[in-house]
Amino acid sequence: MPEYQAPGVYVEEESTGSKSVEGVGTSTAGFLGETVRGPVEPQLVTSYNQFERTYGSSPKGSDLDVAVNGFFKNGGSRCFVARVTAADPNDVATRTLIDEDKNEVLEIEANGPGEWGSNVAVLVSDGQQPGQFDIVVRYWSCDRNEIMKPASDRPEPSPEVEEVFDGVTADPQSSQFYEKQLASSVLINVEFLAEGRPKDGLVWLSNDDAELMTDGGVVEAEEDVVHIPEELDSLDEDELEALAEPINIEADPSSEEFVEELKEIREGDKDVDVEIVAELPSETGEESESDEVTLSDYEGVDKPGLRTGLAAFEAIDEISIVCAPDEKNVQGLTDSLVAHCENKGDRFAILQSEQTPSPVQDMETPVDSSYAAYYYPWIKVLDPVTNREKLAPPGGHIAGIYSRSDIEHGVHKAPANEPMRGIVGLQHDITKGEQDILNPKGINCIRSFQGRGIRVWGARTCSSDPEWKYLNVRRLFLYIEQSLEQGTQWAVFEPNDKDLWARIRQSTENFLKTVWREGGLQGATQDEAFFVRCGEDTMTQEDIDNGRLIVEVGIAPVKPAEFVVFRIAQDTGEA
Repeated sequence: MPEYQAPGVYVEEESTGSKSVEGVGTSTAGFLGETVRGPVEPQLVTSYNQFERTYGSSPKGSDLDVAVNGFFKNGGSRCFVARVTAADPNDVATRTLIDEDKNEVLEIEANGPGEWGSNVAVLVSDGQQPGQFDIVVRYWSCDRNEIMKPASDRPEPSPEVEEVFDGVTADPQSSQFYEKQLASSVLINVEFLAEGRPKDGLVWLSNDDAELMTDGGVVEAEEDVVHIPEELDSLDEDELEALAEPINIEADPSSEEFVEELKEIREGDKDVDVEIVAELPSETGEESESDEVTLSDYEGVDKPGLRTGLAAFEAIDEISIVCAPDEKNVQGLTDSLVAHCENKGDRFAILQSEQTPSPVQDMETPVDSSYAAYYYPWIKVLDPVTNREKLAPPGGHIAGIYSRSDIEHGVHKAPANEPMRGIVGLQHDITKGEQDILNPKGINCIRSFQGRGIRVWGARTCSSDPEWKYLNVRRLFLYIEQSLEQGTQWAVFEPNDKDLWARIRQSTENFLKTVWREGGLQGATQDEAFFVRCGEDTMTQEDIDNGRLIVEVGIAPVKPAEFVVFRIAQDTGEA
């Protein structure tokens, strides 16, 4: 209550009536799986090209790239991708750039763990304007020693990713400051160490300090690259002469003086006019860890500064659909996915059959839960990397259909009888007789129909509870519950009296009325579609004394027309 001390006219604003409840999004997916490179913390991806630029592709045995490609081809628009890897999160290729006085000015590291980071190179060169310089970040997926061979011995390999940052400066106050510009890189993370301009040159990131390029090599042209082995004393005369060709050293290759000069170049104590690096290991750009990913890698960690896997998805409220395309490769992962969705209470899991499942009569859903749906069989697609036909689990394509159906019709509509895009066939053609066995078990089939293409032909959850038989009913409840939770946060700590009860009722009723008008609820009238109660009939004085405001809501969700029956008979009566 404001205080009035002096005579006058006072104008006050007062909030009356209800506050609107806005529906939450339901079409954002979360994908977990292996990639050849990239960050392990989830990243928002809005196109397959962005996924490919950030993560490359999936290693052999993983179908994450197929799933994400299928998601966008089938109408998906937003997803979060969490890279799963067996690599040590601390095993990150790094490099510190120095200035002309050998002061450390910038630390660069690959934005994710694994050997792939040692295939990242950073080139610093003069810019076109005074006081500016250019930085180029490149990544090759091929063997790094192939890149380093003299140009005369191989065709020039193009980098898979090249990021150009032109006209940057060393001034931390400038919008062109190089650390700010490099923050948008999909390959590296940077940390500003001290003011100064990095020295011209090309450096490679490395997982091993002993294999870093020396600071002495000065790059005047991106041409040949000379490898200087660690054991120079063991080289024969021919090998020494081969080193002498691209390096401008006056000493005779067979002399000790020549070997000593090579050591000085390698250690950075002598500059030359070509790029000089230490002997490099064989790299392919793909994960070289011998250990396969495990359930703990998928479940992830939640530590300060590091969130991975399902643990990282906990903090991303936008996710409403969860899928791990390679779930059958990791024992226990299916249960973890479903438990994650049940515990969060705001998302739904898409599960997929094994590539070689049991006979139809023996097939069962892997869980009993209304927070998941199970799909069979696998699909034939064109690999987005090789463009060759391959078998893949259907989860990513199904997630795209969920998203498309939500956007075009609403979450209340079952995402079934929808065409699947971006596929060339099915692993198995399901007959009606086979689906007669599978459908009552909650196994959603993907079928091919003459003249209608390949379609999702099932809309059931994995639950044995008849009340939660249909997946659109469960997802509608998730949508309404989450929308009401987020849309009524304003009521927390408000005076728990009749005024608040009336405002809560009105906000909830207005929102449910919108859902009903959009076709999400049954009933010819509002009273048939839902009810909202909040007041003395829902709370006792003890509830009020303990700070509880209780609202009771009942809704009549629409159910899908799963069986369309025409009853036809002859009419023998007289006209």
